[in-house]
Amino acid sequence: MEETLRLLQEAMLAHRQALAGIGAPRAEPAPAAAPDDQRGCVVRTLSRDIERVCGFEISGIMEAKLGRVLASVALPELEAWVGRLHHLPGDDQEWLSLIESLTVHETFFHRDQSQLDLLRRRLLPEVIEAAACSGEYRLRLWSAGCATGEEAYTLAILVLLALRDAGFAQETADQGIVCRVPWQIDVLGSDISRVVLTRAEAATYPAQELGAFRQLPVELDRFFPPLPPSPDAPGVALRGVHAAVRRHIRFRRFNLMAEAPPERDFDIVLCRNVLIYLTVAARAKALAVVRQALRPGGFLMLGPTDALADKTGYDARWADGTVAYRLRPSRG
Repeated sequence: MEETLRLLQEAMLAHRQALAGIGAPRAEPAPAAAPDDQRGCVVRTLSRDIERVCGFEISGIMEAKLGRVLASVALPELEAWVGRLHHLPGDDQEWLSLIESLTVHETFFHRDQSQLDLLRRRLLPEVIEAAACSGEYRLRLWSAGCATGEEAYTLAILVLLALRDAGFAQETADQGIVCRVPWQIDVLGSDISRVVLTRAEAATYPAQELGAFRQLPVELDRFFPPLPPSPDAPGVALRGVHAAVRRHIRFRRFNLMAEAPPERDFDIVLCRNVLIYLTVAARAKALAVVRQALRPGGFLMLGPTDALADKTGYDARWADGTVAYRLRPSRG
């Protein structure tokens, strides 16, 4: 099944690029209703199980692509594989391998300048002031769907800069920033994919054009020092993440279709450019999970193409065409 999984990954990449409008291919007509044959039933069962386990929306077009890819698999083998998956828990090795083939991650450092400006200039100062007044001196952020880690590292950098501007952190001789005692920063990055989390933890990124650094402001270059060439790719320039940033980051695998968040009482949760790939029901479930993760008064930030269907209990904070949602404190 390895070759089949590779082909599935290519199909999902093309499908997601079409959804995002990135080099979108010629519009593909919706597939005609296929005969209700045995293979078609198996593919539909797999599609529904994918939606159930990880929330990914398998549209009619995507289901047709799955069918074409799986056409190379003998029907008895396909039936046995799909039947086995149907009865396995979502964290089983076979499901994890399939999910890896369906997740294609496109991200980079400092993505969506206007939203990050809102975070740094308005939200973080408010959160920092609240933490100082409460005597907690700790800031907790969650990047839900962090992919290869660029967003999580970006968050840590912005918090360090905001703390420095507030007088609660200081510059170091090696161009880093450290918190003044007793301040602490805790940034959690989570993703459903094990492969991308391994890359995130390595904190090593190619410095190629249109790569992870494509929109990085020049003043933030200092947080990404050059690294020696890798023996596996001797001609590729690499950059790492400053130790002053890395010390504040944790990564863990997490499926947004879980019943509860990985942790609670976050000051800020980012779930950006994730919901677009989910079914309507899965979006509602994911948003319920991230809401549980927020502390009262905390902020939720979604991607520009994402929508918060149920704004009950939130106050919107608008700035330059972008928005964040503050969870209202409950009234006791």
